[in-house]
Amino acid sequence: MRKTLRPFGGLLAAALFLAACSKNNDVAAPDQTRIPAGDLGIAVTIPDGTSQAITGPGVTSGTIARSGAVYTVTNFKQAYSTGPGQPADGNFYWRFSVNEAGTPSTFELKMTGIATGDLVPRDSIKIIDKSFATVVASDWALGTLPGTSPAGPNVIGMNTVTGTGIPPAVSAYANGKGWYTYAWSSGHTVTPVAGRTILVKVGTTLWKMQITSIYQNGVTGGAFPYYNFVYAAL
Repeated sequence: MRKTLRPFGGLLAAALFLAACSKNNDVAAPDQTRIPAGDLGIAVTIPDGTSQAITGPGVTSGTIARSGAVYTVTNFKQAYSTGPGQPADGNFYWRFSVNEAGTPSTFELKMTGIATGDLVPRDSIKIIDKSFATVVASDWALGTLPGTSPAGPNVIGMNTVTGTGIPPAVSAYANGKGWYTYAWSSGHTVTPVAGRTILVKVGTTLWKMQITSIYQNGVTGGAFPYYNFVYAAL
């Protein structure tokens, strides 16, 4: 059955939406300056040109591949608790520093809210309108901080919402500083903003990230949430 971000009509729809909506070298040993305190586990080593199943607590789906310094995550899904409403709210956790899923106490980036579409960093996060391949470390100074959102502070979420009859409570989330466009009237789907890269700083380490889809196999309007993204250390 086709699953989309489809709240149920009128203000109830708005209420349900608001309720939740590497390096060039392999890492073979823990880098204690980059792994969250309290969990100094061995980093997952992914040889260049290979892929493997995603590891970490609660992982139910996904692979991670490496090509040079770039890691590609496909169909990442993690067991999570659900809240009221449809779609259910929930949390996924990622750890760039060790190339695997995390936990509420070890994450470096949390995907949360309706369809887990809100990004919350452990430390700091910005966006920049520059292609992923060309983003460099100095771009952190040029990046844009998260805007004001009902989702809370330090959250990168909805950029714009399109369609007609959009409840004000939903449009309030569209702050122009997000990573996706939400189609209210045509399928209630999520589409990444073209040419926008996410910058995540964890301590003194900087990562660039681009989300390509939150749908299984990258099919917009299909089963969700299944995170698909690329990242690299800067």
